[in-house]
Amino acid sequence: MSLNTQRTDDWLLDDDITDQPKVRERMPWKVLIADDEPDVHSVTRLALRNIEFHGRKLELISAYSATEAFEILSQHHDIAVLLLDVVMETDDAGLRLVHRIRQELGNALIRIVLRTGQPGQAPEQEVIVNYDINDYKAKTELTTQKLFTTVISSLRSYESLFALENHRQGLHKIIKASSNLYHIESLRDFSSGLLKQINALLNIGLEGSICIVYHAHEPKPQQLQVIACTGSFENLADLDFLPADHATLPLIEKALATQSHVYEHPNDVLYVAVQQNREFIIYLSPSLPLSDVERSLLEVFCDRMSLAFDNLWLNGKLQGSQMTAVTLLSGLAENNQHPQFQPLVALRQKIEEFALAVKQRGIYAEAITPLFVQQIGMAYMLHDLGKLAMNAEFQHKAGPLTVDERKLMQSHVQRGQQLLSAASHLGDESGFLTIASEIAYGHHEHFDGKGYPQGLQGTDIPLSARIAALFDVFEALINQRAYKKAWLPEEARAYIKSQAGKQFDPLLAEVFLDFI
Repeated sequence: MSLNTQRTDDWLLDDDITDQPKVRERMPWKVLIADDEPDVHSVTRLALRNIEFHGRKLELISAYSATEAFEILSQHHDIAVLLLDVVMETDDAGLRLVHRIRQELGNALIRIVLRTGQPGQAPEQEVIVNYDINDYKAKTELTTQKLFTTVISSLRSYESLFALENHRQGLHKIIKASSNLYHIESLRDFSSGLLKQINALLNIGLEGSICIVYHAHEPKPQQLQVIACTGSFENLADLDFLPADHATLPLIEKALATQSHVYEHPNDVLYVAVQQNREFIIYLSPSLPLSDVERSLLEVFCDRMSLAFDNLWLNGKLQGSQMTAVTLLSGLAENNQHPQFQPLVALRQKIEEFALAVKQRGIYAEAITPLFVQQIGMAYMLHDLGKLAMNAEFQHKAGPLTVDERKLMQSHVQRGQQLLSAASHLGDESGFLTIASEIAYGHHEHFDGKGYPQGLQGTDIPLSARIAALFDVFEALINQRAYKKAWLPEEARAYIKSQAGKQFDPLLAEVFLDFI
Protein backbone atom coordinates (compact mmCIF):
# COMPACT_ATOMS: atom_id res chain seq x y z
CA MET A 1 0.00 0.00 0.00
CA SER A 2 1.08 3.64 -0.48
CA LEU A 3 1.37 6.38 2.11
CA ASN A 4 -0.47 9.67 1.78
CA THR A 5 2.29 11.83 0.28
CA GLN A 6 1.00 14.95 2.04
CA ARG A 7 1.76 13.29 5.40
CA THR A 8 5.15 11.80 4.56
CA ASP A 9 7.22 14.57 6.10
CA ASP A 10 5.40 14.86 9.43
CA TRP A 11 4.00 11.35 9.83
CA LEU A 12 5.45 9.89 13.02
CA LEU A 13 7.81 12.84 13.38
CA ASP A 14 5.70 15.50 15.11
CA ASP A 15 7.14 15.16 18.60
CA ASP A 16 10.50 14.44 20.17
CA ILE A 17 11.14 11.74 22.73
CA THR A 18 13.63 11.54 25.53
CA ASP A 19 15.82 8.47 25.49
CA GLN A 20 15.61 6.20 28.49
CA PRO A 21 18.78 6.24 30.59
CA LYS A 22 21.10 3.40 29.77
CA VAL A 23 21.60 0.91 32.58
CA ARG A 24 24.07 -1.45 30.93
CA GLU A 25 24.48 -3.38 27.72
CA ARG A 26 21.95 -6.20 27.57
CA MET A 27 20.18 -8.21 24.92
CA PRO A 28 17.69 -5.98 23.07
CA TRP A 29 13.92 -6.24 22.83
CA LYS A 30 13.00 -7.59 19.41
CA VAL A 31 10.37 -5.61 17.50
CA LEU A 32 9.15 -6.83 14.10
CA ILE A 33 7.89 -4.33 11.53
CA ALA A 34 5.66 -6.04 8.95
CA ASP A 35 4.69 -3.66 6.15
CA ASP A 36 5.01 -3.74 2.36
CA GLU A 37 5.91 -0.04 2.13
CA PRO A 38 9.67 0.64 2.53
CA ASP A 39 9.01 4.22 3.70
CA VAL A 40 7.08 2.91 6.68
CA HIS A 41 10.12 0.91 7.79
CA SER A 42 12.36 3.97 7.41
CA VAL A 43 10.23 6.36 9.44
CA THR A 44 9.48 3.74 12.10
CA ARG A 45 13.17 3.08 12.57
CA LEU A 46 13.82 6.79 12.76
CA ALA A 47 11.07 7.30 15.33
CA LEU A 48 12.24 4.44 17.55
CA ARG A 49 15.95 5.16 17.34
CA ASN A 50 17.94 4.99 20.59
CA ILE A 51 14.93 3.99 22.70
CA GLU A 52 15.64 1.84 25.75
CA PHE A 53 13.27 0.11 28.16
CA HIS A 54 14.59 -1.31 31.43
CA GLY A 55 18.12 -0.95 30.17
CA ARG A 56 17.51 -2.81 26.91
CA LYS A 57 17.59 -1.26 23.46
CA LEU A 58 15.28 -2.20 20.60
CA GLU A 59 16.29 -4.52 17.79
CA LEU A 60 14.07 -3.66 14.82
CA ILE A 61 13.49 -6.47 12.32
CA SER A 62 11.83 -5.84 8.95
CA ALA A 63 9.44 -8.01 6.95
CA TYR A 64 7.86 -6.77 3.71
CA SER A 65 5.05 -9.34 3.49
CA ALA A 66 2.93 -11.45 5.80
CA THR A 67 4.64 -14.57 4.48
CA GLU A 68 8.09 -13.21 5.30
CA ALA A 69 6.88 -12.09 8.72
CA PHE A 70 5.58 -15.59 9.50
CA GLU A 71 8.92 -17.13 8.54
CA ILE A 72 10.76 -14.71 10.83
CA LEU A 73 8.36 -15.37 13.71
CA SER A 74 8.80 -19.12 13.22
CA GLN A 75 12.56 -18.72 13.73
CA HIS A 76 12.55 -16.02 16.44
CA HIS A 77 10.35 -17.04 19.36
CA ASP A 78 11.46 -14.10 21.49
CA ILE A 79 10.01 -11.26 19.40
CA ALA A 80 8.15 -9.06 21.88
CA VAL A 81 6.16 -6.70 19.64
CA LEU A 82 4.80 -6.91 16.09
CA LEU A 83 3.88 -3.67 14.29
CA LEU A 84 1.62 -5.10 11.62
CA ASP A 85 0.08 -3.64 8.47
CA VAL A 86 -3.27 -5.03 7.35
CA VAL A 87 -3.00 -4.70 3.56
CA MET A 88 0.11 -6.29 2.09
CA GLU A 89 0.18 -9.09 -0.52
CA THR A 90 -3.61 -9.37 -0.04
CA ASP A 91 -6.22 -7.05 1.45
CA ASP A 92 -6.39 -9.12 4.63
CA ALA A 93 -2.82 -10.48 4.79
CA GLY A 94 -2.17 -8.90 8.20
CA LEU A 95 -5.34 -10.32 9.73
CA ARG A 96 -4.57 -13.78 8.39
CA LEU A 97 -1.08 -13.49 9.92
CA VAL A 98 -2.59 -12.72 13.34
CA HIS A 99 -4.55 -15.97 13.15
CA ARG A 100 -1.47 -17.98 12.12
CA ILE A 101 0.62 -16.51 14.94
CA ARG A 102 -1.92 -17.40 17.60
CA GLN A 103 -3.08 -20.73 16.18
CA GLU A 104 -0.24 -22.29 14.18
CA LEU A 105 2.68 -20.96 16.20
CA GLY A 106 0.77 -21.01 19.48
CA ASN A 107 2.43 -17.72 20.38
CA ALA A 108 0.22 -15.98 22.93
CA LEU A 109 2.97 -13.75 24.35
CA ILE A 110 3.87 -11.51 21.42
CA ARG A 111 2.04 -8.16 21.51
CA ILE A 112 0.46 -7.34 18.15
CA VAL A 113 -0.19 -3.72 17.19
CA LEU A 114 -2.25 -3.45 14.03
CA ARG A 115 -1.39 -0.36 11.95
CA THR A 116 -3.44 0.53 8.91
CA GLY A 117 -3.50 3.35 6.40
CA GLN A 118 -6.97 2.31 5.28
CA PRO A 119 -9.21 2.02 8.38
CA GLY A 120 -12.22 1.22 6.22
CA GLN A 121 -10.49 -1.91 4.96
CA ALA A 122 -10.36 -3.30 8.53
CA PRO A 123 -12.91 -1.58 10.80
CA GLU A 124 -11.56 -1.17 14.32
CA GLN A 125 -14.51 -2.64 16.26
CA GLU A 126 -14.75 -5.70 14.01
CA VAL A 127 -11.01 -6.35 14.18
CA ILE A 128 -10.78 -5.91 17.95
CA VAL A 129 -13.64 -8.36 18.53
CA ASN A 130 -12.66 -11.01 15.99
CA TYR A 131 -8.85 -11.04 16.15
CA ASP A 132 -6.45 -11.50 19.05
CA ILE A 133 -4.62 -8.20 18.70
CA ASN A 134 -3.47 -5.88 21.47
CA ASP A 135 -3.78 -2.45 19.87
CA TYR A 136 -5.23 -0.82 16.74
CA LYS A 137 -3.83 2.35 15.25
CA ALA A 138 -4.47 4.34 12.09
CA LYS A 139 -1.16 5.38 10.61
CA THR A 140 -2.33 8.99 10.34
CA GLU A 141 -2.76 9.25 14.12
CA LEU A 142 0.68 7.90 15.00
CA THR A 143 3.05 10.66 16.00
CA THR A 144 6.50 9.80 17.25
CA GLN A 145 5.38 10.22 20.85
CA LYS A 146 2.29 8.04 20.36
CA LEU A 147 4.34 5.33 18.68
CA PHE A 148 6.81 5.49 21.55
CA THR A 149 3.96 5.14 24.07
CA THR A 150 2.43 2.25 22.12
CA VAL A 151 5.70 0.32 21.89
CA ILE A 152 6.67 0.86 25.53
CA SER A 153 3.22 -0.16 26.82
CA SER A 154 3.38 -3.25 24.58
CA LEU A 155 6.83 -4.15 25.94
CA ARG A 156 5.62 -3.73 29.50
CA SER A 157 2.67 -6.01 28.80
CA TYR A 158 4.93 -8.59 27.12
CA GLU A 159 7.34 -8.47 30.05
CA SER A 160 4.55 -9.17 32.55
CA LEU A 161 3.14 -12.05 30.50
CA PHE A 162 6.62 -13.49 30.07
CA ALA A 163 7.14 -13.41 33.85
CA LEU A 164 3.82 -15.20 34.42
CA GLU A 165 4.71 -17.85 31.85
CA ASN A 166 8.06 -18.36 33.56
CA HIS A 167 6.27 -18.83 36.87
CA ARG A 168 3.96 -21.41 35.29
CA GLN A 169 6.76 -23.35 33.60
CA GLY A 170 8.93 -23.21 36.71
CA LEU A 171 6.18 -24.54 38.96
CA HIS A 172 5.44 -27.31 36.45
CA LYS A 173 9.07 -28.41 36.42
CA ILE A 174 9.33 -28.29 40.21
CA ILE A 175 6.16 -30.32 40.74
CA LYS A 176 7.18 -32.83 38.07
CA ALA A 177 10.67 -33.32 39.48
CA SER A 178 10.07 -33.11 43.23
CA SER A 179 8.43 -36.55 43.39
CA ASN A 180 11.54 -38.31 42.10
CA LEU A 181 14.65 -36.42 43.10
CA TYR A 182 17.02 -39.40 43.23
CA HIS A 183 17.76 -39.23 39.49
CA ILE A 184 20.08 -36.59 38.03
CA GLU A 185 17.50 -35.91 35.29
CA SER A 186 14.98 -34.96 37.96
CA LEU A 187 17.57 -32.79 39.69
CA ARG A 188 18.13 -30.95 36.43
CA ASP A 189 14.38 -30.48 35.93
CA PHE A 190 13.99 -29.29 39.52
CA SER A 191 16.89 -26.86 39.17
CA SER A 192 15.62 -25.62 35.83
CA GLY A 193 12.23 -24.99 37.40
CA LEU A 194 13.78 -23.02 40.23
CA LEU A 195 15.73 -20.95 37.72
CA LYS A 196 12.53 -20.07 35.92
CA GLN A 197 10.99 -19.06 39.23
CA ILE A 198 13.97 -16.85 40.04
CA ASN A 199 13.88 -15.48 36.52
CA ALA A 200 10.24 -14.48 36.92
CA LEU A 201 10.77 -13.16 40.44
CA LEU A 202 13.50 -10.77 39.31
CA ASN A 203 11.87 -10.01 35.96
CA ILE A 204 15.13 -10.84 34.17
CA GLY A 205 13.63 -12.01 30.88
CA LEU A 206 15.17 -14.12 28.16
CA GLU A 207 18.50 -12.36 28.29
CA GLY A 208 19.10 -12.96 31.97
CA SER A 209 22.17 -15.00 32.79
CA ILE A 210 21.40 -17.66 35.38
CA CYS A 211 23.42 -20.77 36.01
CA ILE A 212 23.56 -23.45 38.70
CA VAL A 213 26.89 -25.19 39.18
CA TYR A 214 27.74 -28.00 41.55
CA HIS A 215 30.94 -28.44 43.55
CA ALA A 216 32.06 -31.39 45.66
CA HIS A 217 34.94 -31.35 48.16
CA GLU A 218 37.12 -34.32 47.29
CA PRO A 219 40.79 -35.21 47.82
CA LYS A 220 41.37 -34.16 44.22
CA PRO A 221 40.10 -30.76 42.99
CA GLN A 222 36.75 -31.08 41.24
CA GLN A 223 35.51 -29.03 38.34
CA LEU A 224 32.27 -27.13 38.61
CA GLN A 225 29.45 -29.21 37.13
CA VAL A 226 26.74 -27.30 35.27
CA ILE A 227 23.31 -28.47 36.43
CA ALA A 228 20.97 -25.94 34.79
CA CYS A 229 21.22 -22.64 32.98
CA THR A 230 19.16 -20.06 31.11
CA GLY A 231 19.61 -16.87 29.13
CA SER A 232 23.08 -16.09 27.85
CA PHE A 233 24.41 -19.15 29.71
CA GLU A 234 22.34 -21.56 27.61
CA ASN A 235 25.43 -22.39 25.56
CA LEU A 236 26.71 -24.20 28.66
CA ALA A 237 23.74 -26.58 28.75
CA ASP A 238 25.51 -29.22 26.67
CA LEU A 239 28.72 -29.05 28.74
CA ASP A 240 29.35 -31.25 31.74
CA PHE A 241 31.59 -28.75 33.48
CA LEU A 242 32.09 -25.01 33.58
CA PRO A 243 35.13 -24.06 31.43
CA ALA A 244 38.22 -23.31 33.48
CA ASP A 245 38.57 -19.85 31.90
CA HIS A 246 34.92 -18.82 32.19
CA ALA A 247 34.35 -15.18 33.16
CA THR A 248 32.10 -16.11 36.08
CA LEU A 249 34.75 -18.11 37.92
CA PRO A 250 36.27 -15.30 40.07
CA LEU A 251 32.93 -14.46 41.64
CA ILE A 252 32.00 -18.13 42.06
CA GLU A 253 35.34 -18.90 43.68
CA LYS A 254 34.79 -15.97 46.06
CA ALA A 255 31.43 -17.40 47.13
CA LEU A 256 32.96 -20.86 47.60
CA ALA A 257 35.87 -19.48 49.59
CA THR A 258 33.65 -17.43 51.93
CA GLN A 259 30.77 -19.95 51.89
CA SER A 260 28.33 -17.08 51.55
CA HIS A 261 26.24 -15.16 49.03
CA VAL A 262 28.08 -12.52 47.03
CA TYR A 263 26.13 -9.50 45.76
CA GLU A 264 28.18 -7.45 43.32
CA HIS A 265 25.69 -6.00 40.85
CA PRO A 266 25.33 -6.50 37.93
CA ASN A 267 26.41 -10.05 38.85
CA ASP A 268 25.37 -11.92 41.98
CA VAL A 269 26.15 -15.38 43.36
CA LEU A 270 24.03 -17.39 45.78
CA TYR A 271 25.75 -20.08 47.85
CA VAL A 272 23.94 -23.29 48.86
CA ALA A 273 25.58 -25.87 51.16
CA VAL A 274 24.14 -29.39 51.44
CA GLN A 275 25.08 -32.74 52.98
CA GLN A 276 28.30 -34.62 52.37
CA ASN A 277 30.35 -31.48 51.66
CA ARG A 278 28.42 -30.67 48.50
CA GLU A 279 27.95 -27.08 47.42
CA PHE A 280 25.77 -25.43 44.80
CA ILE A 281 26.18 -22.02 43.24
CA ILE A 282 23.53 -19.91 41.51
CA TYR A 283 25.02 -17.20 39.31
CA LEU A 284 22.63 -14.52 38.09
CA SER A 285 22.63 -11.05 36.53
CA PRO A 286 19.48 -9.07 37.37
CA SER A 287 18.89 -5.81 35.52
CA LEU A 288 18.75 -3.77 38.72
CA PRO A 289 20.45 -4.16 42.12
CA LEU A 290 18.56 -6.61 44.33
CA SER A 291 16.43 -5.11 47.09
CA ASP A 292 16.44 -6.52 50.62
CA VAL A 293 13.08 -8.17 49.96
CA GLU A 294 14.37 -9.78 46.76
CA ARG A 295 17.46 -11.04 48.54
CA SER A 296 15.31 -12.58 51.27
CA LEU A 297 13.11 -14.30 48.71
CA LEU A 298 16.14 -15.66 46.88
CA GLU A 299 17.54 -17.01 50.12
CA VAL A 300 14.24 -18.86 50.67
CA PHE A 301 14.77 -20.41 47.23
CA CYS A 302 18.23 -21.45 48.33
CA ASP A 303 16.82 -23.16 51.43
CA ARG A 304 14.38 -25.10 49.23
CA MET A 305 17.15 -26.11 46.89
CA SER A 306 19.27 -27.26 49.81
CA LEU A 307 16.45 -29.54 50.98
CA ALA A 308 15.98 -30.89 47.46
CA PHE A 309 19.67 -31.65 47.03
CA ASP A 310 19.77 -33.30 50.46
CA ASN A 311 16.84 -35.49 49.37
CA LEU A 312 18.72 -36.37 46.20
CA TRP A 313 21.67 -37.68 48.19
CA LEU A 314 19.55 -39.52 50.77
CA ASN A 315 17.25 -41.05 48.17
CA GLY A 316 20.26 -42.14 46.17
CA LYS A 317 21.53 -44.04 49.19
CA LEU A 318 18.08 -45.50 49.81
CA GLN A 319 17.72 -46.52 46.16
CA GLY A 320 21.10 -48.25 46.27
CA SER A 321 20.05 -50.29 49.31
CA GLN A 322 16.71 -51.07 47.70
CA MET A 323 18.40 -52.19 44.51
CA THR A 324 20.70 -54.51 46.42
CA ALA A 325 17.79 -56.14 48.24
CA VAL A 326 15.71 -56.52 45.08
CA THR A 327 18.62 -58.04 43.16
CA LEU A 328 19.26 -60.51 45.96
CA LEU A 329 15.61 -61.59 46.11
CA SER A 330 15.40 -61.82 42.33
CA GLY A 331 18.51 -63.96 42.11
CA LEU A 332 17.31 -66.26 44.86
CA ALA A 333 13.90 -66.65 43.22
CA GLU A 334 15.52 -67.50 39.90
CA ASN A 335 18.24 -69.83 41.15
CA ASN A 336 17.45 -70.53 44.82
CA GLN A 337 21.18 -71.03 45.40
CA HIS A 338 23.62 -68.82 43.51
CA PRO A 339 22.09 -65.51 42.36
CA GLN A 340 24.10 -63.80 39.62
CA PHE A 341 23.79 -60.05 40.06
CA GLN A 342 25.38 -58.55 36.95
CA PRO A 343 23.05 -60.18 34.36
CA LEU A 344 20.05 -59.13 36.45
CA VAL A 345 21.21 -55.51 36.65
CA ALA A 346 21.84 -55.46 32.89
CA LEU A 347 18.37 -56.90 32.27
CA ARG A 348 16.81 -54.23 34.47
CA GLN A 349 18.47 -51.53 32.40
CA LYS A 350 17.32 -53.19 29.17
CA ILE A 351 13.70 -53.17 30.30
CA GLU A 352 13.87 -49.49 31.22
CA GLU A 353 15.39 -48.70 27.82
CA PHE A 354 12.68 -50.75 26.10
CA ALA A 355 9.89 -48.89 27.91
CA LEU A 356 11.44 -45.61 26.78
CA ALA A 357 11.70 -46.92 23.19
CA VAL A 358 7.98 -47.80 23.26
CA LYS A 359 7.11 -44.29 24.43
CA GLN A 360 9.29 -42.73 21.73
CA ARG A 361 7.27 -44.66 19.14
CA GLY A 362 4.15 -42.96 20.47
CA ILE A 363 2.76 -46.24 21.82
CA TYR A 364 1.03 -46.06 25.23
CA ALA A 365 2.82 -42.72 25.60
CA GLU A 366 0.53 -41.38 28.32
CA ALA A 367 0.92 -44.47 30.49
CA ILE A 368 4.71 -44.64 30.16
CA THR A 369 5.64 -41.74 32.42
CA PRO A 370 9.26 -41.00 33.44
CA LEU A 371 8.49 -42.60 36.82
CA PHE A 372 7.12 -45.73 35.11
CA VAL A 373 10.32 -46.02 33.04
CA GLN A 374 12.48 -45.68 36.14
CA GLN A 375 10.51 -48.28 38.11
CA ILE A 376 9.55 -51.03 35.69
CA GLY A 377 13.03 -52.55 35.39
CA MET A 378 13.47 -53.04 39.10
CA ALA A 379 9.83 -54.10 39.49
CA TYR A 380 10.36 -56.81 36.84
CA MET A 381 13.17 -58.31 38.88
CA LEU A 382 10.59 -59.48 41.45
CA HIS A 383 8.24 -61.12 38.94
CA ASP A 384 9.06 -64.65 40.14
CA LEU A 385 9.27 -63.82 43.85
CA GLY A 386 6.54 -66.38 44.57
CA LYS A 387 8.91 -69.20 43.63
CA LEU A 388 10.76 -68.64 46.91
CA ALA A 389 7.85 -70.35 48.66
CA MET A 390 8.14 -73.47 46.49
CA ASN A 391 10.21 -76.60 46.52
CA ALA A 392 13.37 -75.96 44.52
CA GLU A 393 13.60 -79.56 43.34
CA PHE A 394 10.60 -79.63 41.04
CA GLN A 395 11.36 -76.08 39.83
CA HIS A 396 14.52 -77.46 38.21
CA LYS A 397 13.08 -80.86 37.29
CA ALA A 398 14.64 -82.20 34.08
CA GLY A 399 11.53 -84.05 32.90
CA PRO A 400 7.98 -82.88 32.36
CA LEU A 401 5.94 -81.74 35.36
CA THR A 402 2.97 -83.71 36.63
CA VAL A 403 -0.47 -82.10 36.62
CA ASP A 404 -0.19 -81.34 40.33
CA GLU A 405 3.34 -80.00 39.95
CA ARG A 406 2.21 -77.73 37.11
CA LYS A 407 -0.66 -76.36 39.18
CA LEU A 408 1.73 -75.74 42.06
CA MET A 409 4.21 -74.05 39.74
CA GLN A 410 1.52 -71.80 38.29
CA SER A 411 0.49 -70.76 41.78
CA HIS A 412 3.73 -68.80 42.11
CA VAL A 413 1.99 -65.82 40.50
CA GLN A 414 -0.60 -65.65 43.30
CA ARG A 415 2.07 -66.12 45.96
CA GLY A 416 4.23 -63.37 44.49
CA GLN A 417 1.27 -61.04 44.08
CA GLN A 418 0.19 -61.59 47.69
CA LEU A 419 3.66 -60.88 49.06
CA LEU A 420 4.21 -57.76 46.96
CA SER A 421 0.68 -56.42 47.44
CA ALA A 422 1.01 -56.76 51.20
CA ALA A 423 4.41 -55.06 51.11
CA SER A 424 3.09 -52.21 48.97
CA HIS A 425 0.66 -51.24 51.73
CA LEU A 426 3.51 -50.73 54.20
CA GLY A 427 4.65 -47.45 52.68
CA ASP A 428 5.23 -47.86 48.95
CA GLU A 429 4.70 -44.16 48.22
CA SER A 430 6.34 -44.26 44.79
CA GLY A 431 4.25 -47.21 43.59
CA PHE A 432 7.26 -49.41 42.76
CA LEU A 433 5.92 -52.43 44.65
CA THR A 434 2.48 -51.90 43.13
CA ILE A 435 3.99 -52.27 39.65
CA ALA A 436 5.95 -55.31 40.86
CA SER A 437 2.71 -56.85 42.13
CA GLU A 438 1.02 -56.27 38.74
CA ILE A 439 3.91 -57.94 36.95
CA ALA A 440 4.09 -60.88 39.35
CA TYR A 441 0.37 -61.62 38.89
CA GLY A 442 0.02 -60.83 35.19
CA HIS A 443 3.19 -61.81 33.34
CA HIS A 444 1.72 -65.20 32.33
CA GLU A 445 -1.50 -63.71 30.97
CA HIS A 446 -1.86 -63.91 27.17
CA PHE A 447 -3.05 -61.12 24.91
CA ASP A 448 -5.67 -63.47 23.40
CA GLY A 449 -7.04 -64.39 26.84
CA LYS A 450 -5.61 -67.93 26.99
CA GLY A 451 -3.07 -67.32 29.76
CA TYR A 452 -3.29 -67.64 33.55
CA PRO A 453 -4.26 -67.02 36.33
CA GLN A 454 -7.29 -64.91 35.31
CA GLY A 455 -7.47 -65.31 31.53
CA LEU A 456 -7.28 -61.55 31.04
CA GLN A 457 -7.35 -60.34 27.44
CA GLY A 458 -5.80 -57.42 25.52
CA THR A 459 -5.26 -54.19 27.38
CA ASP A 460 -7.07 -55.53 30.43
CA ILE A 461 -3.66 -57.01 31.23
CA PRO A 462 -1.59 -54.27 32.96
CA LEU A 463 0.94 -52.64 30.64
CA SER A 464 3.77 -53.51 33.01
CA ALA A 465 2.83 -57.22 32.82
CA ARG A 466 2.58 -57.13 29.01
CA ILE A 467 6.09 -55.71 28.82
CA ALA A 468 7.39 -58.20 31.37
CA ALA A 469 5.91 -61.15 29.44
CA LEU A 470 8.11 -60.41 26.42
CA PHE A 471 11.32 -60.32 28.44
CA ASP A 472 10.37 -63.28 30.62
CA VAL A 473 9.72 -65.56 27.63
CA PHE A 474 12.68 -64.33 25.60
CA GLU A 475 15.10 -64.79 28.51
CA ALA A 476 13.68 -68.25 29.24
CA LEU A 477 14.12 -69.29 25.61
CA ILE A 478 17.72 -68.13 25.08
CA ASN A 479 18.98 -69.51 28.41
CA GLN A 480 19.48 -73.16 29.24
CA ARG A 481 17.12 -74.76 31.74
CA ALA A 482 17.09 -78.21 33.34
CA TYR A 483 14.21 -79.18 31.05
CA LYS A 484 15.49 -77.57 27.79
CA LYS A 485 18.50 -76.41 25.85
CA ALA A 486 19.10 -72.75 25.06
CA TRP A 487 17.53 -71.49 21.85
CA LEU A 488 19.40 -69.35 19.38
CA PRO A 489 18.37 -65.68 19.58
CA GLU A 490 17.02 -65.93 16.01
CA GLU A 491 14.77 -68.81 17.05
CA ALA A 492 13.52 -66.86 20.07
CA ARG A 493 12.81 -63.84 17.88
CA ALA A 494 10.85 -66.00 15.45
CA TYR A 495 8.77 -67.34 18.33
CA ILE A 496 8.00 -63.83 19.63
CA LYS A 497 6.96 -62.79 16.11
CA SER A 498 4.70 -65.83 15.70
CA GLN A 499 2.97 -65.10 19.02
CA ALA A 500 2.31 -61.38 18.41
CA GLY A 501 -1.41 -60.84 18.97
CA LYS A 502 -1.71 -64.23 20.64
CA GLN A 503 0.57 -64.50 23.63
CA PHE A 504 1.97 -60.97 23.34
CA ASP A 505 0.69 -57.46 22.77
CA PRO A 506 1.32 -56.97 19.00
CA LEU A 507 2.33 -53.32 19.33
CA LEU A 508 4.85 -54.11 22.06
CA ALA A 509 6.09 -57.20 20.20
CA GLU A 510 6.88 -55.13 17.10
CA VAL A 511 8.99 -52.68 19.11
CA PHE A 512 10.58 -55.56 21.04
CA LEU A 513 11.77 -57.31 17.87
CA ASP A 514 13.40 -54.10 16.66
CA PHE A 515 14.83 -53.43 20.12
CA ILE A 516 16.32 -56.89 20.59
